Amino acid sequence: MEKGLEKLRSEIEMHLGWNAVEGWHSSMFNELSEKIFDATGVNLSVATLKRFFGVVKHEGTPSITTLDALSQFLKYENWRDFKLKSGKGSSPKFKLPNKKGVYISLGFVLCLAIISLIANRRPEVVINSSEFTFSSEVKSREYPNTVVFNFSLPDNLKSDSLLIQQSWDATKTVEIDRDQSAATGIYYEPGYFRAKLLVEGQIVKEHDLFLKSNGWIGTLDYMPIPKYFQPKVQGNGFAVPKPIEAEVEQSKEMLISTFHYVDDLGNITDEGFSFSAQVENHSEEPWAVCQMMSIYFLGSEGALIIPFSKIGCSSENNLMLNDVYLSGKENDLSALSADFSTATDLNVSIENREVKVNIAGKQVFTHSYNRSIGKLVGFRLRFLGTGQVNEVHLLDNQQEEIVLD
Repeated sequence: MEKGLEKLRSEIEMHLGWNAVEGWHSSMFNELSEKIFDATGVNLSVATLKRFFGVVKHEGTPSITTLDALSQFLKYENWRDFKLKSGKGSSPKFKLPNKKGVYISLGFVLCLAIISLIANRRPEVVINSSEFTFSSEVKSREYPNTVVFNFSLPDNLKSDSLLIQQSWDATKTVEIDRDQSAATGIYYEPGYFRAKLLVEGQIVKEHDLFLKSNGWIGTLDYMPIPKYFQPKVQGNGFAVPKPIEAEVEQSKEMLISTFHYVDDLGNITDEGFSFSAQVENHSEEPWAVCQMMSIYFLGSEGALIIPFSKIGCSSENNLMLNDVYLSGKENDLSALSADFSTATDLNVSIENREVKVNIAGKQVFTHSYNRSIGKLVGFRLRFLGTGQVNEVHLLDNQQEEIVLD
């Protein structure tokens, strides 16, 4: 098949007369997408074309829809017709113009192009979301965790720009072809995600995806794949086990460790709850001198991130309250500072989307936000280096404690 693909690439390059594909820029791929749509009525995305021409590395072969459209662009009936005829010397011929009359031809082509842009704009792909189905199936309770996405697409869909967005992060996507009915995605952390089926960048179906942690779990946050560990339980708290601590101490590169807890916490929302923890950070590596740590509050519709550090490092902190973002470079976040080399009491309370932070029993920071995070579903306690949590408590708006085990 690879020889046929190379032949198809070569004939398209020759047909276009744009020189070798290695010299193409993004706007040329966009123009090619337009040309293919005008000729075939099939919309091939820029990403699909870049994969086909090898500009973007991609494992696997192009879909039959893509190959049919590219073959039709070259005046063949379909991909099968191209394979049959291209090897027998009967492929359509595309003659380069001679020099005589070239300027007249160019002017004529430019006029046609302008008229085409004005009078024959590319129509949008018509999408009826009721014609699609989209669901997911969790295959494991461990991490990494593979999720199977099942979907169906309408037979008359004229688009090759099909994606599954795995989470809130728009960069975490899985590309799919029109002839698929299932795809898989891998999740390295527990959390509450919103999976979306996208056509032409438009959401046609979406659903919640709740991946629980099954108690507290720990990660040493290597990229792109973390190392997992079971926290060492100490009463109502937990710590990094000795082997992980030794691994961090020996590292010359910056490492982050995280404790995760994600579960069904009932109907707790940001209308009212309180979270407290006594934490320590004894990391003495040169890159961990700031003793930075953050508490993540995970919701069904968003998240809060409260950062802490030594006072001299507050410029490096970034605070997020769902729709409100405060950079330490542009805001004074020095109030969120402490010396974590000794046990330090932290308390974060939220009432009607107003956040109050207490350090060692003293209120040091308050700020509000607008968009609710929905139901509270979990936490992350993230440390630069390694950290220790001596105790942790969650109270609902009735001051009833929720057991985190």
